[in-house]
Amino acid sequence: MHTSGLMTRSQFLRLLPAVSGLAAAGGSAMLYNWLQWPPLNRSIKRPQQLGTTFSQLQCSYLGVDYQEAFDQICSLGFNCIRLCSYWDEIEPTRHAFDFTILDALLHTAEKHSIDVVLTVGMKAPRWPEFHFPGWVRSRCDTSRTDQPLDADPALADLTLNFIQTVINHAKAFPCIKYWQVENEAFNQPDVAAGRFLSYQFVQREIALTRALARSDQRILLTNGISLAPIDFSQSDERAFRESLSLADAVGVNVYTKVALLPGWYQTPFPVYWRTLASWQHDLRQAGKAAWIAEAQAEPWERNTLVATGRSAYPSASPRSATDLAITLSQLAYNPIFLWGCEYWYWQRVNGRNDWWTAIERLIQA
Repeated sequence: MHTSGLMTRSQFLRLLPAVSGLAAAGGSAMLYNWLQWPPLNRSIKRPQQLGTTFSQLQCSYLGVDYQEAFDQICSLGFNCIRLCSYWDEIEPTRHAFDFTILDALLHTAEKHSIDVVLTVGMKAPRWPEFHFPGWVRSRCDTSRTDQPLDADPALADLTLNFIQTVINHAKAFPCIKYWQVENEAFNQPDVAAGRFLSYQFVQREIALTRALARSDQRILLTNGISLAPIDFSQSDERAFRESLSLADAVGVNVYTKVALLPGWYQTPFPVYWRTLASWQHDLRQAGKAAWIAEAQAEPWERNTLVATGRSAYPSASPRSATDLAITLSQLAYNPIFLWGCEYWYWQRVNGRNDWWTAIERLIQA
C-alpha cells in the first residue's frame, strides 16, 4: 500500500491557485476538458485477467483462519494471486527456514489452477512493509533513513541469501509465473517509515533472481502513484522509470479515495489518470507488461490499519471497487489485482456478503 501520496492541508491550499489559474487562463472549456479524465472505452465491461493479493498476516490481524480464507478466495475464480514470502515467518531463526505456510498456500493455488506471483526481498505487501526477523534487527540497523538500508553490507548479504533460499525452494512450483522483487522497490511510502533501498541493490536482487529462476518465470516490480500532484514528477515518475528499465512487468498501486482529515477524502486529479495512461503507453512501447498490482477494494480510513468498526465506510464500497477495476481495464492495464480479499472474507464471516458477491459477479461477468 502506497501512502506517500496523502496531501497535507498546506499542499492542498498551494494547489488551489493552480486550479483557479487554469480556469482563468483557458476558460470554462479548457477546465472542462482537463477534468474529463479518464476517457473510457465503454465496450469494456470486465478486466481480461483479475487477480488479488493474499496475506496470511492480514488474516491473523482480522482473526480469521488463513487456510480457510485462502481456499475460499481461490474458489472465486481469480486468474492470478500474489503471495508473500515474509522473512520473519520463513527464517525466524538464522539458517532455520520454515516454508510450511508458503508451501501450503502454493499447493492450494495449484489445486485451483491459479497462477502465482511470489514476492521476495526485504519488503512485502502489508504493514510494516519491511518484515525483518528479530535476529536480523539485532545484528543490523533496520531503521535507518539517512541512507539506503542496503548500505549495510551485512544486511545486503543476508537479504540476497534469503532471496536465493526462497527461489531455490519454491521455483519448482509450476504455478509460480512471476517473482516480484521487493514491494514498491523505488518508492518511500509512509508505511515504510522513510526506509528505502538503492537502485544498485535492487539491480543486484533482480540479477540474482533472473539467474536462479526457471526460464519461463519473469520479474515484476511495483510502484505507487500519489493522489497529490505536488512534487509528483520528482518521486513517482522517477520510481516508474527505474522499474521500467529493470523489470518484465511493472505493477502500479492505485488508491482513489483516502481519508485525509475528518470528513475529508482525497481523490484523484485528472493528472493522476493521465499519468496512468502515459505509463501504460510507455510500457507497451517498451514491450513490458502493464499491471495494476493493487486496485483499492477495501476502506482506507484515518489512523487504522484496516477499518472494521463499521459495516461500511466512505473510502471504499463494492461498487467503487468494481468500477475502479473496469476503469483501469479501459486504460488497457492487464492483469488487475484487487486489494483487500482478506477484508471481503472477514465481512462474509461476519454475515455481510456485499463485498464477496460484488467481486464474484465481476469475475463471472
